[in-house]
Amino acid sequence: MPGKRFRMEVEEELRKGYAQGDREVPGILLRYLDLCGLPPHPMNLLMRWADSRIRRGSGWMDVDMLQFNTPTPFRSVYINGRLFGIPVDGLDIYSRSHGEMIIRALKFLKLADEGGAPMDQSGLVTILSEAPLLPSLLFAEYIEWSELDENMVEARIRDHGTAAGGIFTFDDRGRFIKFYTEDKYCAEFNMEQHPWSVEVLSYQDTGGFLYPSECTATWHLPDGDLKYFHGRIGEAEFNINTL
Repeated sequence: MPGKRFRMEVEEELRKGYAQGDREVPGILLRYLDLCGLPPHPMNLLMRWADSRIRRGSGWMDVDMLQFNTPTPFRSVYINGRLFGIPVDGLDIYSRSHGEMIIRALKFLKLADEGGAPMDQSGLVTILSEAPLLPSLLFAEYIEWSELDENMVEARIRDHGTAAGGIFTFDDRGRFIKFYTEDKYCAEFNMEQHPWSVEVLSYQDTGGFLYPSECTATWHLPDGDLKYFHGRIGEAEFNINTL
């Protein structure tokens, strides 16, 4: 069951330690941390998504999502929603260097069960895309940074033989506003590889720091752009000890 596995994986991750990185990174990343008032080395991040929806086929599914990230690297998202009135839950996870996407209807009908090398790379590049949300990732030894200009940096992430990269864009104030990659595979299109981007549309004051709020994710397909996620980060909490 996706929900049970989410809890088990998170509880196991909470028992692990993490060696903090201490390295030089492009100034644009330090400017972002300073502007937002974010702690540089949080051990983990718990996010609750609100007012969110995911595209499934030609329609949209309203969802509630609970997400947990650590810099080991680890990412797990529990998804709960309804598709055409039918209860659906799922798990989008990158753990132990492997990515998976599991979606069930009515707790037992399989809608998706994806794994393998394409999901490993897709899960890893998704972790990279969220590095500004968990600042300790910005200093991780397994991510290499190259400054392109005063508003853009390129990054490359590696984990046990899997590698992926992308470009981060920041606005003139220093806020992270976009991530773009060509290293992600689309499960809904027979695991084909297409350009993919994340955009941050707004920011909010969350617990004393400035943090991304409204976000979208888009596939850039040969026939045109396809937005497949739109959501709002309702809560963000660093350094939790238990769910």
